This record gives sequence, structure tokens and C-alpha cells, in this order.
Amino acid sequence: MLLARALLLLTLAGPAGAEAFTNVAIGERIDPEDLPTLDGGTEPLFSAKAQANVFIFFRPNQEHSTETLKAMADCEAEFKGKPVHWVAIVSSTWDPRDVRKMVTDTGIRMPVVVDQADRLYGKFGLRLHPVVGVADGKFRLLAYEPFMKVNYCDRIRARIQFALQEITAEDVKKVEAPEKATMPGEIAGAALKRRQNLGEMLLRSKQYEKAAAEATAILAKDPKYVPALVLLGDARAGQGNCAEAVASYDAALAIDPANKGGQGGKGACAGGK
Repeated sequence: MLLARALLLLTLAGPAGAEAFTNVAIGERIDPEDLPTLDGGTEPLFSAKAQANVFIFFRPNQEHSTETLKAMADCEAEFKGKPVHWVAIVSSTWDPRDVRKMVTDTGIRMPVVVDQADRLYGKFGLRLHPVVGVADGKFRLLAYEPFMKVNYCDRIRARIQFALQEITAEDVKKVEAPEKATMPGEIAGAALKRRQNLGEMLLRSKQYEKAAAEATAILAKDPKYVPALVLLGDARAGQGNCAEAVASYDAALAIDPANKGGQGGKGACAGGK
């Protein structure tokens, strides 16, 4: 089953033309090993106790690496308490003082391991900096993500959630390929749709407060966005707050009286409370 999931991700391995690794393919098992840390200890590259092993190749004094580590610091906090193992990897050619400054500036808490003589870089056939990889508890490579300016954090989050079996491959695809937009109005609509998709994924994984936060952010941009009103209602209902849920459902139904999500949600609240 795990191999089937890995093979399913072959179509989700990263943007075309942005091959991050030349020596390791999606679905391939990577041999575990312990690596020296920046602080003089050792840290495993992967943990068998984790369902998702996240590893980040980065370079000090590089803008995109800085942006990536800041995003991963947020992700690290978001998945705190879940079976996710994190490690950041830096070449031994860099001055440790520069590396420590970058760690402090970006706020990451994960161990930073030092790749002596770039041996690990060669093992993976690393072609790009930065790149984030995700492996499962059996050390199979599920996905890698080279840096992207748009939607990067959402993509990494989706990879981790997939490894944790919180979302489906279809959900990952929605994050991977949001609706294309060319005009300013369409760009705004696509951004709202991406947040809506993320909120619905959070809802399915019972992260109700985060789902409500996504809905609220959408409604701040467009107070009449019916899917977000329904999402907010569903999130509040999931928290057991039917009064607020019904208010959101009513707002959605005032705009679209035939909306099935609003009708069903309101009916469920009325029947359960």
C-alpha cells in the first residue's frame, strides 16, 4: 500500500523541468544514516518512528534558502506533536558562523546536520538549492519540492499531510495545480480558491480552528464568498458551536438559497442541538 502511494506521487514529484535529485527517484528507499550536527552531536537523517521525514537542503546567504527555512519554521510549529521528523542539511564547506546566523534569523528549531565533503549532496545528485524532500517511515522518497515563489508553503504542507494520510492524492493535486488565472480579477479568485481548498483539507483532518481561520481570511477579501461561509459554518459546527455555525449557514443561504452545503449544515445543527 505504501509503495502504491509512492507510485501515485510520481505524477506529483515536482514542477516540470525542475528536477531536484538525479540519483534518487520517487518511491526509492534511501538508506538511513546518522549525520554530525552543527552543535557537535549526531542526528538521524530519517526516523522510523515518523510517518513523514522532512529534509531540507539549503545554503547560507541565499535569499531563496532563507525564505524556505522561514516557511519550514512555520510548518514545523504547525505539525508539532505529530509523527514528523525534521532535519536541515548544509554543506561542510560553509562557515558555521554563517549557518548559525541563518538558523537564528529564520527561527527553525529542527536539527541542522553537516554534510561532510558534500557526500550526501552527491548521493542524492542534488541539482538545486533549496529543495525540500519528504520520505515516509520506511525511508521511501515520496516527494521533493524545489523552491517556488508561489504556493510553496501550501505544497509542502500538502506533502506532509499526504504522508500522514490526512489528505488524499487528489487533494494534493488541487494544491499542486490551482486554477490558472490571467486577469487581475481571475488572479484574486484563484487565490481565494486555493485558500478554500486548504480550508476544506484542514476541515477533513478535523483542524477546525485552522479551517475557520482560512474561511475568515477569505471572507475578509470577499464577504459574499458562499463556499467560505459554508466552510466557516462547518468549522464552527465541528467545534460544537452551532449558534455561530447557523449564522454562517444563514449568511450563505441568504446569497444562495439553494446551496446544499448551507442547507445540510444548518439542518445538521438543528437536528443535533
